[in-house]
Amino acid sequence: MTSKTITLLASGTRGDVQPYLALGCGLRAAGYHVRLAAHDAYAAFVKTWDLVFFSLGENPSDLFARAEHQDALRAGQNPLRTLRASYAYWQRARPVYAKLAQHAWRAAQDSDALIFGLPTFWAGALASARHIPGVQALMQPLTPTRAFPCPLLPISSSLGGAGNRLSYLFCAMLMHWAWRDALNAWHKRFQIPRVPTTNIATPTLYGFSAHIVPRPSDYPPQHQITGFWFLPDRAWQPPMELDSFLRAGDAPVYVGFGSAPVRDARGLNALLIDAQRATGLRFLLPRTLAEETLPRASFYALDDVPHTWLFPRVRAVIHHGGAGTTAAALRAGVPQIIVPMYSDSFFWSARLFDKGVAPRPLPETKLSADALIDALELILRDNAMQARARDLSKAIAREQGVTRAVDLLCVLI
Repeated sequence: MTSKTITLLASGTRGDVQPYLALGCGLRAAGYHVRLAAHDAYAAFVKTWDLVFFSLGENPSDLFARAEHQDALRAGQNPLRTLRASYAYWQRARPVYAKLAQHAWRAAQDSDALIFGLPTFWAGALASARHIPGVQALMQPLTPTRAFPCPLLPISSSLGGAGNRLSYLFCAMLMHWAWRDALNAWHKRFQIPRVPTTNIATPTLYGFSAHIVPRPSDYPPQHQITGFWFLPDRAWQPPMELDSFLRAGDAPVYVGFGSAPVRDARGLNALLIDAQRATGLRFLLPRTLAEETLPRASFYALDDVPHTWLFPRVRAVIHHGGAGTTAAALRAGVPQIIVPMYSDSFFWSARLFDKGVAPRPLPETKLSADALIDALELILRDNAMQARARDLSKAIAREQGVTRAVDLLCVLI
């Protein structure tokens, strides 16, 4: 039994934090002391799993909810507007980035190893400065490869072997540019070596399934795909109204876009009403998206409901293509309709379409009532798609991603 203290830097959205929480639970079960550093909004969530919480302060991801930043880093019909919004976001995020780096430095104090992800890509230098092992733990495949372009770009087509590999350098340069002020101040204050643009020597674990992204042949041996990182199952009791809605008819379709701001909730509601009339399906959607005018017999507005409980009870999931929601729907074995909006959502939507468990992606700019109805009708009549989703769920369950990741970490740290 070891007494080492492992610190996990879990910055970003709920979809970024939850896999780290699952990994932390696995490490604790293996005998480690686990400290999960995350933003204050996740403090209660972390503590319900009996892990030590350390605050990372303000969350840069929260800035996307502001009206002036909703187009930042988001694919749309107006590239100039996207660039302007992205630049405005980065300008506003600079002081937040600086404070996050300072909190991360303190979180790593008295740690025996540091685990970090995409929002804290620079933390390998922090681990080096503290003379402790550092391991990347990522939800997207970001090792440079000739197999496919960088998933952070809003593209899904190959750029050719050389172009694919160069795209990772481009993404790394953008990330370093966005963080340059915070990292320069950090290096000067703590005398920490500068972070290289790419550092494939860092041990890297990927928390997704090789059934979705087979390991490219040009990955280095220290970069391993383990399977998705899911929290252990817990009993959850639904509200009486939700239970009654689910029992009142056929399995509904879930609609949710996670942390991605929806530009036009009223327009989305109108699309869903058209889709309901055409297909006869019932729908679940978050209360934040549901208009009061939605007919209650066919629509139910949800508060916070665990995806692990809900998704096995729905017919399909319509979502934005975030890594967390994608993983939860794959685990549930239900078809997905993805409306990609930004960064890796285009990558995941293309992967699921190729695997035959989702219709062709519906980018936000092309979403219409007719397109949504066509996608839903395809799912309803395509028994093979439904069977593939179930089979993929069983294969993913056999991977035991957390167990595999912990076994590898025990060797690395």
